Amino acid sequence: MQVFSEKSLISLGDYYVYGLIDPRTNKIFYIGKGTRNRVFEHEKESLNNQSNSKLKTIFEINDMGLEVKKIIINSNLTEAEAFAAEASLINAFNYMNDYSLTNIIVGHHSTGALLVEDFERIYGAEELCQNDIKHKIMVIKINKLYQKNISAKELYDSVRGIWRASINNARSVDYVFGVYNSLIVAVYKPTKWYKCEDALEKRPRPNEILTEKMKNRIFFIDDNFEKGLSHDENQSFYCGKSIAKLKLNQKAQNPITYLNPKT
Repeated sequence: MQVFSEKSLISLGDYYVYGLIDPRTNKIFYIGKGTRNRVFEHEKESLNNQSNSKLKTIFEINDMGLEVKKIIINSNLTEAEAFAAEASLINAFNYMNDYSLTNIIVGHHSTGALLVEDFERIYGAEELCQNDIKHKIMVIKINKLYQKNISAKELYDSVRGIWRASINNARSVDYVFGVYNSLIVAVYKPTKWYKCEDALEKRPRPNEILTEKMKNRIFFIDDNFEKGLSHDENQSFYCGKSIAKLKLNQKAQNPITYLNPKT
């Protein structure tokens, strides 16, 4: 089946939410919001484009002579209802350990599913104001890297690099914040910054192939963390607080921004 009949299209309404199922595992691997025949279009796209996990999965299924199963999860929705339903389903599936959706991003205007304790920790955190900033800070958003039950070492490696940024600007900062949904989940005091091409063995992922684009990307070492030493007074003050009220473009594509003391 490649399209709906006109009668079915009328019954679907303006918007619907659908799932794509891998017939090899009988598990949903993609959830989407659509109108009219959108649910059928992914297979056509995959014929000449396997640029992401969704399209690669579809191509592999079809290459084996199989067909992607398609389900309509909810129909007759407004656009706002479809966005909300899609986001809720993506969040729920991604939270479950035995599911791995191929959706590139979480749902529309959504930050993902959270335990109630984590929700309170993030959204109930004490908020920093500009007067609280007494140091030069590099803020690194790690929304896509941060995982539940992440270890201290994994968190450290997620925050410290590698990044596309000016090494001169980086060397001027006193502390680096690792930020997840406005919550400061980690604070490091860089001992030294490196370019990838100058310190291959010290990189967070030393076995990763160094491409031409990566040579000038940077990362840092925090000797105190690597020696297992405790936070200093400033790190203890900043960690666990929120930057939601500070003047930062937290929706910007670049994960790195800077905070400076009020002059």
